[in-house]
Amino acid sequence: MAKNERYNCVTTHTARRSGITDMYRSHKFTIVRMMHLSGHKTQKTFIDNIKLSSDEITDEIDAIVNANKGEIF
Repeated sequence: MAKNERYNCVTTHTARRSGITDMYRSHKFTIVRMMHLSGHKTQKTFIDNIKLSSDEITDEIDAIVNANKGEIF
């Protein structure tokens, strides 16, 4: 049996998920715009399809908290 090359394992869904995740990480586009491009109808489905690590989520929360620290008090 021939070795299956990695590029043969990529489906259109995998490519779509990777592209949307990269767009999300860039912080250049709104979720609404990304959903329009990806064809997601609900925000829940969109969020379920982007793949972020726990560290990325933690970094985003930290950035939001620290950006708003001066506004809290």
